[in-house]
Amino acid sequence: MRELATALWLGVLVLPGCRADFSGLETLDVAELIGLRGAQPDLVLCDANSDETRRRMGVIPGALLLSSYRDYDPHAELPGDASRKLVFYCHSEMCGAAADAARKAIAAGYPDVSVLESGIRGWVAAGQPVDRNR
Repeated sequence: MRELATALWLGVLVLPGCRADFSGLETLDVAELIGLRGAQPDLVLCDANSDETRRRMGVIPGALLLSSYRDYDPHAELPGDASRKLVFYCHSEMCGAAADAARKAIAAGYPDVSVLESGIRGWVAAGQPVDRNR
C-alpha cells in the first residue's frame, strides 16, 4: 500500500488502458523529432498544452501555441500552407490533447501531421531545451 501511495504521489503510476488514443496517427519519439527538425526546417511544432502545463513544463523552442487543443481554428492558427509538416505535442503519452488537435488539423485539410507521443514530458526527460518565457 505504501508503494502505491508513493507512486500516486509521484505521478508515476501507469495503469493499463490509460494511454491516449493515437490510432490512425503517425507518432514520433524525441529522437525522431530531432532528426525531422534537422531535415525539415520548415516543420511546424504545435503545442496543444494548457497555459498551466506551459508554465510548469515549458515549451519546445519555436513551437506554435494553440489557443485550445479542442476549440482552436485550424485555418486561423495553423500555417496557410497546408502542405507543411505539422507535429503536435501535449503533456505526455497519457494526454490526448495532441491527438485531438492533430485529428482536427487533418480534418481541416492538413495531410502531413504527426504527434510527439511522449509530449513535453518526454522532451524534458530526454534533456532537450525548453522555453520558459512564453
